[in-house]
Amino acid sequence: MRKKIGFFARNPLGDGINSLVLSNNFHLNGYEVDTYNISLCTMKNWFPHLPIFPYPDPSKIPELVDQYDSIVVVWDPKTEFITALVKHAKQHCPDKIKVMYLYPSKRAVNERYYSDCPVNTSKPIVENYKILFEQVFALSNFIKQNGFVPPDGLIFRKNPKRVVIHPTGSGENYWPKDKFTKLAEHIESLGFEPVIIPGTAHMDGWRNCRFKTVDFLTVDGLARFIYESEYLVGSDSGPGHLASSFGISTLTICRRKALANLWAPSLAKNITLTPSSLVPNLHGMRLRDRHWDKFISLKRACKGFKKITSN
Repeated sequence: MRKKIGFFARNPLGDGINSLVLSNNFHLNGYEVDTYNISLCTMKNWFPHLPIFPYPDPSKIPELVDQYDSIVVVWDPKTEFITALVKHAKQHCPDKIKVMYLYPSKRAVNERYYSDCPVNTSKPIVENYKILFEQVFALSNFIKQNGFVPPDGLIFRKNPKRVVIHPTGSGENYWPKDKFTKLAEHIESLGFEPVIIPGTAHMDGWRNCRFKTVDFLTVDGLARFIYESEYLVGSDSGPGHLASSFGISTLTICRRKALANLWAPSLAKNITLTPSSLVPNLHGMRLRDRHWDKFISLKRACKGFKKITSN
């Protein structure tokens, strides 16, 4: 009987996209693996060989843990289910569970279970999954693919002039709307067709935009649209990771270099723009963190787009 692994990723879309790289490699090495991430539940038709589920009720944790030979958990202190799962497994079957701290902080080494899966925050998430795969589980032949199988009827990069622009994300701190608009104008001047995808929660703020603006009811719909586009430009968020997983080049605008090192799309060509490290960021001032958007110019973004479109 094949060994069974439960992989509990964080719930945001980008986390789910990256988590499937690890799940896919476990599958290719003969394991039966279940992945937990609610954002990907409407995309099950893209990876029929990799079962995916939302987190169950915390009351189900004891019986859930008993189902698996090994459990991998990405730590998320804000999620009740994750904290309860780690607490239960560490108390009752500590040899079965491995906890990962996937955030770019030097203080992570002080976390209680950090030694389970030491993380190199200067490397992308996928590289850290490779380290976990080889050093913690003693497996080899790791590939940087998450096993996506496009649904029938889709044509990869069907629209060679379409550039998807994702100017928002799950947080509230983005590169300014006027800069994204001017970048879209520049992209249009090069003969491309910019399409804005601000996300349902931000649609009202972009309805007056002169560019085509679209929304999607499901992640599956979003994925289909991106798959048939040529490039993606935007914030460090889920759509960029979707595009990268398909092999579509991306331009990512990120507020911190440390975040970009760990979380920027890394499965295809990507250019990431962050504030220069020369900008002061002293404790008490945090000039770079507080005003990061002012230190990423439109000119740099235009140059970045040129780089991702060059061979």
